[in-house]
Amino acid sequence: MRLFFAIPVPDDVKISLCNAVDRLAPIASGVAWRKRDQLHITLAFLGEVAPLILPHVTAAADRVCATLPPFVCRAYGLGVFGTKRMPTTLWAGVDPSPELDLLHEQLWLELEKYGLKKKTSDFRPHITLGRCRSKTNNRNLVRATENDGEIEFGDWTVKGVTLYESRLTPHGALHRRLNQSPLLG
Repeated sequence: MRLFFAIPVPDDVKISLCNAVDRLAPIASGVAWRKRDQLHITLAFLGEVAPLILPHVTAAADRVCATLPPFVCRAYGLGVFGTKRMPTTLWAGVDPSPELDLLHEQLWLELEKYGLKKKTSDFRPHITLGRCRSKTNNRNLVRATENDGEIEFGDWTVKGVTLYESRLTPHGALHRRLNQSPLLG
């Protein structure tokens, strides 16, 4: 099973994000845009794991979330990963916060007990809006994101973490909710 933990994005913020995508799509080339139901903040990408580990990772998230309180999250600004000449990912920013960092850290501390390892050492919270095909020049897209660097998409209270299964298909990834761990601290 291909699994990841994420913070769901509420519908009103998704609408704002989709409006930004609608403005950017005509000037972009070779971008696979995320569907509305795929918008989230990834906390921990586990990759392919055996189904037998599912109860353990679910319990790990439940333990972490039971000790942490709900907190406010804000989505704003646009940016890209990759280079300005050849971006690889278009994203909406997420305001860094100690609560978000602590949730990410604590979750990985628990997951590592089951042999799971982080793919990268730095946590850069964001909402992926689209992925660019390799060797596609998208300078116009990069310029547009720089002009919208401070655009507000909204804020919301994060009340829990969701475990998703991601199935890759020829038409993109399909995400299925497997578990919700509420923030109770």
